[in-house]
Amino acid sequence: MKGLLLVLLISTSLLFTGCSRSAEQVEAGFGIQNFDANGYTRRTVLQGVPQRVLVLYPGAAEAMLELGLDEHILQTIGAYGSEPEQIAARFAKLPKVKAAFVPAQEEVFALQPDLIIGWAHNFSAMELGEAQTWQMRGIGAYIVPATLSGRSLTLENSVYPFLRDLGQMFGAEQRAEAYIAACRHQEKIAMQRVAGLPVETAIVLQDHGRSTYSLYDSGYLVNDVLEKAGFTNLVRRKTSMVGPERILTYDPDYLVYVSLPGKDGKDLREEEVMALIKENRDLQRLRAVQQGNVVVIPFAEVNSGNGRAIDALNRLVTGRLRNR
Repeated sequence: MKGLLLVLLISTSLLFTGCSRSAEQVEAGFGIQNFDANGYTRRTVLQGVPQRVLVLYPGAAEAMLELGLDEHILQTIGAYGSEPEQIAARFAKLPKVKAAFVPAQEEVFALQPDLIIGWAHNFSAMELGEAQTWQMRGIGAYIVPATLSGRSLTLENSVYPFLRDLGQMFGAEQRAEAYIAACRHQEKIAMQRVAGLPVETAIVLQDHGRSTYSLYDSGYLVNDVLEKAGFTNLVRRKTSMVGPERILTYDPDYLVYVSLPGKDGKDLREEEVMALIKENRDLQRLRAVQQGNVVVIPFAEVNSGNGRAIDALNRLVTGRLRNR
């Protein structure tokens, strides 16, 4: 079902036409409400439709491709795994930043972007510096809402506003609204599939190897996706780089396992991931694993901050129904 309803519901005419605002109409400059790295409200000011966008968050590049904004992407970073089928070939063709993760300020200046889109931490003193500083230099700076910490992130307060912001920034409001409507439609269908089922507990776990794990707490977007699928996240506070003893104390009904890409950079098949879980002596002791109540979700779907969160929702719903 991955991306199926999105493809069916967004017509070709809306993807590549229907801009309700032209470059001429925004030439005088306009602002989009956004945030700084600490989550405080600020505005991203643009002097027209951005034509040279440096994208440091692959989820943002994916969303731009979904809206048909390929030509506006100057450079982006590598994907977090396999890309959705409908955009994989186009993502592969995008120019990539030379740096492994974040370019140096000198590299950014050499690229001469008119807008930078990235994680909240990209605009910290340790990386590119404050978003406001880039604005003062005449380069727009936009933080993807789903990357902010210290907030309870939901589809409603992060993903859908982000897609709407992209529509406004690039004069593609109708395309963005069509995409949002498609996401909402699929979200509604997924929730209807588990309506009436009892609420069950879950933890969302990422394996770092050598018996070290991290758990996604209620501040992550996946927490909202869990709740929409009928789960309660047992992890309420950030739990990073802990041992198996801490994991075993939760005893969830379900284990949601965040799978990392393989050595080739592509997502592992679900069967491969399940084999790794069953071979892991730490996880074998979990009741959820013993009962087969495991849902595997690729890292990119958990951390994309875009419409792929709906794919994660569908995986969770399908996992619940499969094990009943």
